[in-house]
Amino acid sequence: MVTSNNQAVPLGFIAQTNVQLYNQLRRSGRSLDELALVHRAYQLTVSLYSGCFQADGKPVAAHVAGVASILARLDLPVEIVAAACIHNIYGNGDFGDGRGSGVTPYRRRVVSGAVGKEVEACVYRFSELRLNHESVPDIGRRLDRLDVRDRHLIVMELADILEKYMDQGILYFRHHNVTRLVADHSELLIEMADRLGYPQLASALGESFAATAADSVPEALRAVTGDRCMNIVIPRSCQLRTSIATLKNIARIKRGIRMMLRYRA
Repeated sequence: MVTSNNQAVPLGFIAQTNVQLYNQLRRSGRSLDELALVHRAYQLTVSLYSGCFQADGKPVAAHVAGVASILARLDLPVEIVAAACIHNIYGNGDFGDGRGSGVTPYRRRVVSGAVGKEVEACVYRFSELRLNHESVPDIGRRLDRLDVRDRHLIVMELADILEKYMDQGILYFRHHNVTRLVADHSELLIEMADRLGYPQLASALGESFAATAADSVPEALRAVTGDRCMNIVIPRSCQLRTSIATLKNIARIKRGIRMMLRYRA
């Protein structure tokens, strides 16, 4: 969307909650089926990121709502908007399987069961196509040769970066690998957005990068989590239940030991 004098139209308000995202989609004329798909994707995020906060203190669910909102503003297909709600679940989602980051057949079944195979395929491909300090020059060189889906996923990656910068939230992280990426390749990232056909995204990236570079935050407000980019906060009631369960198990073991000792005596 560009004005007649070739100036990028501002993206406008970017959602930070699921309700704001749903309202944005409704008011832009998205169909009921499209709304339902995004809703299912967001619900999956809620289940896989329960109690998860970015190092800047923002709930992960708020971040993904923002990324999805940016893509909706750019009028990307609903499959990409839905994928944005769960874009990094293979990197840091909690599937309850005791594993770290990565893709497994079980995880793919969980995701495809919730949002369908097409959205899952986008998320899977996104995990292979991440922009980082090493990959961005190569992807930039072959950007014009990427297929439509991969081009949309690069737009998703750029939207992910923008969401961290548009409110200067990145300044509240103690460390994030995207800061080095932007420091060394900001012009290339902006150029990629423009080459992909999204001048308003390119403009928003440029403005956000400049505003963030010119700003700073008090040290006391920055993350205290070192290199971690995400924290899990367990509700106190759950911590209490865990403690009670542990104490009961210990008491049960002690009783068993006493009975065994009496039997042997």
